[in-house]
Amino acid sequence: MKDGPKIDKDSFIRDCNLSVRTQNVLYNNAEAFGVERASWIMYSNLKVSDIGKLSLRVIGGFRNCGTKTLSEIKELCRKAGVELKE
Repeated sequence: MKDGPKIDKDSFIRDCNLSVRTQNVLYNNAEAFGVERASWIMYSNLKVSDIGKLSLRVIGGFRNCGTKTLSEIKELCRKAGVELKE
């Protein structure tokens, strides 16, 4: 994850300086996190805290979610203080 603004659990995914692949994996699966998928990522209401609703095992099953994407998601959650489900 690139350096950027301070991240907390209420930060929007679009503001977190993630790789494009990681943003797309999260955005394209927003409904799995209980958030309505917007027509464009800049209108998405997906927050870092929403990621904690699912386990890494479930997120790892999303299309295009590989090892680097998972490590970026883990790092994001660590920085924001969000615990992932087991």
